[in-house]
Amino acid sequence: MADLLVKRAALALVSCGLAIGAHAQSSVTLYGTVDAGLIYSTNQQVTQPDGSTSGHANYQLGGGNLVPSRWGLTGSEDIGGGTTVNFTLENSFFTQNGALLQGGTLFNRNAWVGLSNGRYGTLTLGRQYDPFSDDLGAYVSSNSWATLYGSHFGDVDNLNEAFNFNNSLKYLSPSFGGFTIGGLFSLGGVAGDFSRNRGWSVAANYAHGPLSLSAGYLTLRDPLQAALGGESGYIGDFSCANPGAAFCELQNASRVSIYGAGGSYAFDRVTVALSYTHTRLSQSRYFASPAAPQGSDISFDIAELNTSWTLSPEWQVGFAYIFNDARPDGGSSTRLHQVNLGTTYSLSKRTALYAVAIGQKSSGAGLGIDPADPSGATRNLAQIPNLVNSDTDRQLAVMVGIRHNF
Repeated sequence: MADLLVKRAALALVSCGLAIGAHAQSSVTLYGTVDAGLIYSTNQQVTQPDGSTSGHANYQLGGGNLVPSRWGLTGSEDIGGGTTVNFTLENSFFTQNGALLQGGTLFNRNAWVGLSNGRYGTLTLGRQYDPFSDDLGAYVSSNSWATLYGSHFGDVDNLNEAFNFNNSLKYLSPSFGGFTIGGLFSLGGVAGDFSRNRGWSVAANYAHGPLSLSAGYLTLRDPLQAALGGESGYIGDFSCANPGAAFCELQNASRVSIYGAGGSYAFDRVTVALSYTHTRLSQSRYFASPAAPQGSDISFDIAELNTSWTLSPEWQVGFAYIFNDARPDGGSSTRLHQVNLGTTYSLSKRTALYAVAIGQKSSGAGLGIDPADPSGATRNLAQIPNLVNSDTDRQLAVMVGIRHNF
C-alpha cells in the first residue's frame, strides 16, 4: 500500500510538471562572437633601464576588435499575462590567448535576471550595462565599424562600455509613440557606507523612422574599484599594466559623472550620427602629490561625427572625427584629435572581414606624465584607445581582422 501511494504521488508530480511545461513556453540560446585581427601601431612608448623612453612600432594580435569576443546564454519563459522571465549570462575573453577579462571573472559582461511585460516595461537585477551607455553608444563609430581602438580617449565617457554596473536594478519603459526612458541604480553593498561604489544612470530615447535622439546622465563612485576591476583586474585604456603608461591612475577617482546627448539620421544608404559628452573625474589620483594627496579633478568634453555608407548589402565604409578636450581644474587644456577610417565586408550573415585605420594627434598643454622626468612634468603623448601610449604627440594604428558570430 505504501509503495502504491509513493507511485501515485510521483505520477501526480510528473503530471503537474507536464502541465506547467505545457503552459509555460521557455527557451535558452547559446550565442557568441569570435573576433581576431592583426594590429600595426607606431610609436608605442618603451621605458629603458636608465629611465629614458623611446617609441617603437609594434605588430600584435588583438582579439575582440570589431566587437568583443564573447559567449553567452540567454533565455526566456512565458509565465502568462503578457509577462516573461528573462536572463542573460555573458562572458568576454581574449581571442589571442583565451584568458578571461577582469581577473578571471566568469560572467564579466552580463549576469542578470528579470521580468518583462509589453505594457509595463522591463525590470532586471544583477550585473549589467546602463541605459545612458546603451542609448548614446549607438551613435559612436567604435560600436559599429571602427573597433574598440576607435573609441573616445580612454573611453572615459563609457560610450564603448568600458564598464558595467554590479549589484544593480535596471528599468526600461515600453515605447510611447517612439519615446522610451530607462534608469539604473547600483547598490554599493558596503556595510556602514551606503555611498561607496554606488552609482545610477538615466536616459531617454526617441526613435521614429530614420531619426533617433538620446540624452542621459551617469554617475558612479570609486569607478576603478566598483566597475573597472581594481588595480589588478583592470586592462582598459588607462591600465597600469604597462609600468611606463602615461595615463596610469587617471580613472582611479572618487567619482565619475557623465552627461551627454546624441542623434542619428539615415539618408537612404548614408547614416550620419553626432554625439557629445561631458565627463568629470573627481579627485583623480593621477594628479596626487604631497601637497594634494587626494588628487585633483579633471573634465573631458568629447564630440564625434560618425558617418557610414552602405555601398552594397555586403559592403560598408565609415569615417569618423573625434574631438577630445581635457582640462584639469586650475590647468590648461589638452586637445586630442582623432580620425577613424574603416570598412567591413560580410562574407555571410555571420562572418565579416574588416580593415580600420586610426590616427590621433595631441596638442595644447599636454596630459601625459613623462616617466623619465622626476618633476612630474606633462607632455603631449597620443594614445589610441586600448594601445600603449605613444612616445610622441602622434600615433597611427592599422588593423585587419575577421569576426564570426554564432
